[in-house]
Amino acid sequence: MKFIANINKTSNHLSTIADNLKDSEEAYFAVAFLKTSGLKSLLNPIMDFLKAGGKVSIITGQNFALTEPKALHEIRTLFEKYPTSKLFLAKANSADNVFHPKLYLFKSKNDCRVISGSANITHGGLVENKETSIIVKCKENETIWIDSKNYFDELLKNENSDEVSLLVIKQYETYFEQQKQYNKKAKPIPTKTKSQLAFDYNNLIKHFKGFNNSERQHNFKEKLSNYKKAKDVLDQIADSTRIAQKQFESLIDSLVGSKDKENLWHSGSLFRLRRSVYPYFKEFRELVRYIRDNKNQSADIVFENAKEKVKRIEGAAENYITEIMMTYNNKDFANMNKNPLTVLRKEGGVNIKVTSSSYSGSDYKEYCNLIKEISIKLGLQNMLEADSFFNEIYWKIK
Repeated sequence: MKFIANINKTSNHLSTIADNLKDSEEAYFAVAFLKTSGLKSLLNPIMDFLKAGGKVSIITGQNFALTEPKALHEIRTLFEKYPTSKLFLAKANSADNVFHPKLYLFKSKNDCRVISGSANITHGGLVENKETSIIVKCKENETIWIDSKNYFDELLKNENSDEVSLLVIKQYETYFEQQKQYNKKAKPIPTKTKSQLAFDYNNLIKHFKGFNNSERQHNFKEKLSNYKKAKDVLDQIADSTRIAQKQFESLIDSLVGSKDKENLWHSGSLFRLRRSVYPYFKEFRELVRYIRDNKNQSADIVFENAKEKVKRIEGAAENYITEIMMTYNNKDFANMNKNPLTVLRKEGGVNIKVTSSSYSGSDYKEYCNLIKEISIKLGLQNMLEADSFFNEIYWKIK
């Protein structure tokens, strides 16, 4: 048994944790607060540990909104390369049951070590604050290790925590943004609104099952058929070197609708502004060609470059871009307009930008990843079915 304190730059919790990572194959951290300052201090030792084949599980708390979403994003991104390592966010269901441990467990072939005390994964907690802990060296079959590891495993159960996904982070961000200006008076748990509860995955699944009938299947098949036809229309525009003005107008109308034609896409703003697009055949063709030629590129790159091209087309904006992108690649590109954005914000409590015009390429890539994550969770086939699902919820709550 050994006493640990933040004494100086070389003798502190950071150096102790880093040294133990070097000698371990498995690590388990449970901390109340996780901040970018602490992650920055600990990142290189964790990276070396992972590269050496180690695996780490980290659980942190959301009470008082002191854990930083940016730190969650960084660890989630890092662990995508090392899928045996996991990040969890403790649930905050009661003000009387605050998540507040500071526990670091290390396991090697020969022995185990338990560190428990007052240090969170913050720069202050690891290096500068007046923090103390006790480290106990033990064997895997000793009671202190068995009890410590069992306690950690209990924290990771579904009723106590969520494995950190993009949606989990976005929902936590809402609470974080609400509370950061009141940090001194921060609530110990997020205030869950009715709409936030409605977007819980269990309730989303109920939503989905409610729509899971012959009519929903029929609507989805019809949407698949419409977008296949839309692709043919876009190909006709892209492959034409010259086209009569009336013909181009007719093709646009077939996509967005008119008095005489049903729309293959579904967006009221596209229909209302279609006449403004009519004079811009060459520019529109260039936009379609670019997206078609780059349909397998990263969403952020395609979206960012397409935004520059769509500026030359009066009456067209990001909603045209994402409709074209989803038409050509409904596995990776999601439609983005008022309907899904409203559902994600109002029903999900997700911290997401309100208007598509404010999205950068990186914003759109994150948005696509979020929709894909939800689709996988619910068993949706592609972005088209996800778009149908969000539209059904939107019109139900409107």
